[in-house]
Amino acid sequence: MTVPETTSTNEISTVGKVTGFIKDSKAELQKVTWPTKQELFMNTIVVLIAVVLVAVCIWVADTFFSVLIRTILR
Repeated sequence: MTVPETTSTNEISTVGKVTGFIKDSKAELQKVTWPTKQELFMNTIVVLIAVVLVAVCIWVADTFFSVLIRTILR
């Protein structure tokens, strides 16, 4: 069984593909509309409030089921 030799054209095309990918990525990142500091701050506040609300809901459900199971097992 012979192993095919790698040619320099394969290596060049791979390097060319990587270079093209990096150039395309850079061009796409320049098209992005980045949030302002105020938008970023407000969105962060919204996420933190949502996390706290979900945590409280999970805590309430956990406490309820914990008491329910303890009552059933007594």
